[in-house]
Amino acid sequence: MRLTARVHLVGGGASGFDLTDRWDAHAYLVDGGGGEAALVDAGCGGGVDMILANVAAAGVAADSVRLLLLTHAHPDHSGGAARLKQRLPHLQVVASPQVARWVATGDEQAMSLEAGKRAEFYPPDFRFPPCPVDIEVDDGDRIDVGGVQLEAAATPGHSDGHVSYLARGRQATVLFGGDLVFYGGQISLLHTWDCRIQAYASSMARLRGAGVDALLPGHHSLSLHDGQRHIDTANRRFDRGFVPPSIV
Repeated sequence: MRLTARVHLVGGGASGFDLTDRWDAHAYLVDGGGGEAALVDAGCGGGVDMILANVAAAGVAADSVRLLLLTHAHPDHSGGAARLKQRLPHLQVVASPQVARWVATGDEQAMSLEAGKRAEFYPPDFRFPPCPVDIEVDDGDRIDVGGVQLEAAATPGHSDGHVSYLARGRQATVLFGGDLVFYGGQISLLHTWDCRIQAYASSMARLRGAGVDALLPGHHSLSLHDGQRHIDTANRRFDRGFVPPSIV
């Protein structure tokens, strides 16, 4: 599903558009041109074949997908990393240092896997397959994907180690927000050890004035024009001393 000149939606399950496996968060393809492309998030793992079929349908060769950028460690976003790495031998996985440790060791406690199973976010028999992480990104690091540059922004709150990615182009600014902020200014609060309200408010505040055109979250609806309004809505709630509504 083509969203912008450079971005396609290639994965997503029951909390989106049922493109791939029901447990998958949204997965995005960034076509940087010049034979270079990247994926943002990997789904839970069961939809990898469908994700790759959608990459091919977008006219992008599988061997041009050289990077997988993880927003955070929750398995609906990162569980497919190991299988994608098996299918794409040249793939390099990118994550924040915290997420890199948890994904590489398959630390199910750190990624709150059991809480996710109780909430029916993952299959009851799911086990997280560890996956090496090749590149660790810190706040402000820039990643080139052909003619597209993505800037990593540390945005904890929903979970520790959460990173969003901003692509600023001549025609549009795109935010790959993971589970940071959603259509209508909603956020994602969980009863997990690393979901932190104050960190959430700080992460949202840093996106003031970002001029986001396309807001591409990890679940539910997308916003392809004036995506900044959803960020501003969440910030107004925080500014007034309230907490924005949660999608769950």
